[in-house]
Amino acid sequence: MMKFKGKVSWWFYAIIIGVAVLLIPLIIFSACVEPNAAALITTLAVFLAVEFFCLSIVLHNYVELQNEELIIVFGFIKKKIPYGDILSISPTRDASSSLAASLDRIEIKYKNKSAVMISVVDKEGFFNKMKEYHPDMIII
Repeated sequence: MMKFKGKVSWWFYAIIIGVAVLLIPLIIFSACVEPNAAALITTLAVFLAVEFFCLSIVLHNYVELQNEELIIVFGFIKKKIPYGDILSISPTRDASSSLAASLDRIEIKYKNKSAVMISVVDKEGFFNKMKEYHPDMIII
């Protein structure tokens, strides 16, 4: 079993801080100027949900190579892909929605024309270990 830490770019931290910078003054302003309990609770709930979700990604972000499958953990999301289903892995900078908090990504294509993108700190080490676990896989 081998674990690779997920990579988190500066822009992801900027989202976390940006949401706080935008919503905290809004929450304080609405509480002081026009105290509407429903609006205040809704804004606070949205703020806490976004911050909690983003923080869970920063703290719980890794890829684990187990004997039979690859496990991707990204915040509250956990995805398992059997090695036999993986067709290829390749570096990418695709900005599409993915299980990555960085644009320095790895695209994993697997059966049924599915794909997932991840980002790890040690990309070269990941490629090398993946080749050990699944020698038939194509690395582009």
